[in-house]
Amino acid sequence: MKRLPYRVVLALVGTALAAAVAAGSGLANTNGATNVRAAKQIVVGFSNPTGAQPILQTFQKALVAAGKHLGIKVVPIDAQLNVQKQVSDINQMVAQHMNGIIVFPLAPNTLTPALKRAQAAGIKVLGFNAVVQRPKPGASIAPYNANFDQGEDYQGASMLAKFVGKHVKAGAGVLGIGIAVPVPSLHFMVAQYETYLKKFKSSAKWLATVDNPTDDIAGGEKVASQAITRFHGQVGAVMAYNDDSAIGAAIALKNAGVKNPVIVGQNGDPQGVKAIKAGQMTAMVDIVPWREALVAATMMHDLLAGKKVPNWVATPVVLYTKANIGKRLDWDKAVAEITKGTLSCAKGGGCPASIGH
Repeated sequence: MKRLPYRVVLALVGTALAAAVAAGSGLANTNGATNVRAAKQIVVGFSNPTGAQPILQTFQKALVAAGKHLGIKVVPIDAQLNVQKQVSDINQMVAQHMNGIIVFPLAPNTLTPALKRAQAAGIKVLGFNAVVQRPKPGASIAPYNANFDQGEDYQGASMLAKFVGKHVKAGAGVLGIGIAVPVPSLHFMVAQYETYLKKFKSSAKWLATVDNPTDDIAGGEKVASQAITRFHGQVGAVMAYNDDSAIGAAIALKNAGVKNPVIVGQNGDPQGVKAIKAGQMTAMVDIVPWREALVAATMMHDLLAGKKVPNWVATPVVLYTKANIGKRLDWDKAVAEITKGTLSCAKGGGCPASIGH
């Protein structure tokens, strides 16, 4: 990461959470929905896998803002891409008797015991990209009560594979870039790139999948450069799991003298937007983190209110190129609207109809 991660000192977190749980009357709800509890403020923890990523920073800000309008105080804790820290963070949330937990698991199997303790304590657990394949409606996805998916694993992968299949030069090979950290949803997403690419263009040659060790532009450039040397003259397209890796690959391909490569990625963060406008990236999928936050806040609100909630929800994503990037709603503007209460699932948020708002 090139950005400094958001540091959370557990001792201070304990004090903050205790104070939050002890807080008095619930927040007013400006969306017209019934608050989950009027006499006592609801406290929900968000286990952020890495607060250094712009997309997760935006999600977190929007989640906190959306929660306020639903009578929920959201307390984020940054796992800093550390699996054991995330386990410790979840245990801390359980010890503080939080009402709910929203978690993007770095290593689901490792986290399962802590989440089982949460459920045993009566805490609602909402997974964020925790269940990578859509389950049957109503099926148990324990230790999660429900899960929402970024849409990247299927929707985004399908969109980008179709785009690359249409634009990659005949005979050119395609390189995938994943993340070195064993995050199941991201590994599954890159695997879907290859699957969908073969579906949309069976003649396309998938060269290999390489993993970005540092989750940033420098890491993407490094592994792409190594792959360009390994597959000399064959790399004509790159499908990256995030914008930073795609930008790093673009730098490597330019340095290697590769002309007009097709470079795509996912997230839709500000750097990705600049790269699309500059022609550095060919296309990107905006996962729309502010919409994810609206979905997450709504689902958690309904879980705590005892309402029926789908066990798995996919949030809509959008593909952008230089031709339509000007139509994209800026993330910061969206967060500002959510904060004011003028943007919600009920007010133009574009949330899936399955969550009923």
